[in-house]
Amino acid sequence: MNTATSADGPQPVREDRPTGVALELLVVLARAPEPLTIADLQAELGGHPNRFRAPLEQLVTLHLASETTPASAGRGRPARAYTATPPGAQVALEEPARPVHVALVEAVAASLRNGDAPEAAARALGRAWGERLPATGLVPALAAQGFSPLAAGDDVLLRTCPMLDAARRDPAVVCSIHQGMLDALEDGHLRLVPFATADGCIVHRELPGSSDWGSRPREISHESPSGPAGH
Repeated sequence: MNTATSADGPQPVREDRPTGVALELLVVLARAPEPLTIADLQAELGGHPNRFRAPLEQLVTLHLASETTPASAGRGRPARAYTATPPGAQVALEEPARPVHVALVEAVAASLRNGDAPEAAARALGRAWGERLPATGLVPALAAQGFSPLAAGDDVLLRTCPMLDAARRDPAVVCSIHQGMLDALEDGHLRLVPFATADGCIVHRELPGSSDWGSRPREISHESPSGPAGH
């Protein structure tokens, strides 16, 4: 397993979580196949469009969403459109208990470092973790654990990492935990390539053919005024 520790890789997870209308909007944006206008959001959620404006500005300010201006085919100023950033997708789609689960896994991982065959033990731990996750499909399962996955062909890009600091300190152990989780989710046919790109880690399907990853988020920009962070 590649355990490079360069500045490349996923962004850290965000622990702050919006509430109310802002969270409703973020969930819709994270699940959408393309950027959405306020009219699109109104059609999805109902209500008066004015109730969306302030929460959308909040999400953009927090870098949980980004704003774009699509090209207009007609006259007049085109409507602004919004999309979730990778940390925004992570916050919107992860299970609420994720921070607690990750803290427990990190504590166990720390205890494995000084034992015999730490990588093998870590992989077994990850497999046990994966076997206890709901059978929702790979992409939804990874999203629920805070990885902000993006499917593309036979690969899935992990754009955030819930154990990033620990993975940088001890990639052999932590990345082995994540490999074990993948082993459980798809019967050993997935290979984790840690820190594969500037945008994240790669999950590669070893048996090409079916690229049905479950629910597939569309490709979204991770750029924000604050710039990308580092897995």
